[in-house]
Amino acid sequence: MTRALVVLLAPVVLAQARALRRRTPELEDPPGARRGGAGAPRVLVVGDSTAVGMGVDTLEEALPARLAARLGARWSIAGRSGWTATEVLRGVGSDAAAPADVLVLLVGWNDAMRVRSGRAFARALEGLIVAARAERVVIVAPPEFGRYPVLPQPLRAALGAVANGLTRRAARIAEAHGAALVPGFDGSHVARDGFHPDASGYDAMAERIAAELSTRR
Repeated sequence: MTRALVVLLAPVVLAQARALRRRTPELEDPPGARRGGAGAPRVLVVGDSTAVGMGVDTLEEALPARLAARLGARWSIAGRSGWTATEVLRGVGSDAAAPADVLVLLVGWNDAMRVRSGRAFARALEGLIVAARAERVVIVAPPEFGRYPVLPQPLRAALGAVANGLTRRAARIAEAHGAALVPGFDGSHVARDGFHPDASGYDAMAERIAAELSTRR
């Protein structure tokens, strides 16, 4: 399914999206200081709601802390729920350029949900990587919306197609800049909103990132 077909299906897809928003519980970001851990390596996680831990009750259950625990590192977060890749670049691009041993970029959820331009997504993602001062950069691909059971058809297929297109762009950018690309969240182990990862979901994401880092030493 191409982006053009998504546009043709817009009346049905938009109606389904509105109905889904009405019945989906609204979650809040976990409170607390957006840094923690101990150890020499520095892990910096930048992005949208998955970067800041939406879906869990404490930041210790979120991706940055779970990844840092595997790496024996300290962690920090920069980002905001609801931001597209362009908004992340504008809002916390300078934070993404801070010195770090590992930079993890989580963008694309909202670009896919809003059916934003793939070119704009790619420009912003590349901007974050070019500005990075981290020794290693890991891009987490947009979520695999095509596998989300909470999404009805054809909304699931439409958002899945958009997310897949963004993932292909992310793969080209990762290859061009020597960054690692790991699969996006697959919709398993979700929080009560049916979208965001729960503690097990974030732990699984952290495991994939740690495994990818171990293969590139």
